[in-house]
Amino acid sequence: MSKNDNINTLFFCDETKFSIKNGDIENAIYYLGIAVNKNDVAKIDAQLKAIISKHRIQSSTLHSNKLFKEPKPREKLMTDLVSLIIKNKLHCFCYKYQKDLFFNKTQILNKFNNEILNFNNSEFQALFYYLIILNTYLRDINSSLLTKDIIMYFDRNVYGVNDTDEFIFPNENFILKQMTFCEKSKVSLLFLPDFVGYLFRKSKLSKDKYDSGNLNLEKSLLTIDCYKNMVELSGKGLFHFLDINEQILQKAIELII
Repeated sequence: MSKNDNINTLFFCDETKFSIKNGDIENAIYYLGIAVNKNDVAKIDAQLKAIISKHRIQSSTLHSNKLFKEPKPREKLMTDLVSLIIKNKLHCFCYKYQKDLFFNKTQILNKFNNEILNFNNSEFQALFYYLIILNTYLRDINSSLLTKDIIMYFDRNVYGVNDTDEFIFPNENFILKQMTFCEKSKVSLLFLPDFVGYLFRKSKLSKDKYDSGNLNLEKSLLTIDCYKNMVELSGKGLFHFLDINEQILQKAIELII
């Protein structure tokens, strides 16, 4: 964990992607992060491991798309994991990067490209906006929700492909102070955003199907369980969807400039 004594909240993050080429209704990347108070990390880690042991899961690295499958949706496992999130009041923050809307507009920042920044890459853009919007939300819009300062952990994706990568935010306007990209097996709590992302993805795909004109009732018990649990998390006020508009977009660009 971070050597910075001022860090009080840890964010564990993951992403899920949608592509028209794959039959989805949009080109988008959704980033999700779950916040855990530094003092609660060991307790929640122990609770997660107890759930995994209870359900006799042997894998050293947890992936929801391998744990939950038709025709046996493992409803009790899903319920236990959602109960862990609710019992510990773990807030989840989700941001939607709309590639068709923002990719070209963000090309204005290409002049800042270097070995870290790459605004020609849509996955980097998605990460960039998630960080900026999340920072703005927690600093200016809902500043009392979490204890500052914040470190973020990510599974290997944009960075950390070959090794663990750590980055410090040098700008004093950031309450997000550091982010670390590492192998998922090294940070067990990275499973939490993977799990919530799975619930979200299954629920969204079902809703998208309905919105596209398929009015048949959902028959998948797995999808129904996912949707039911997403509704419960949202109803408890633990799922925050971070919206974006032109004003926020402009602030984001000004901040990096």
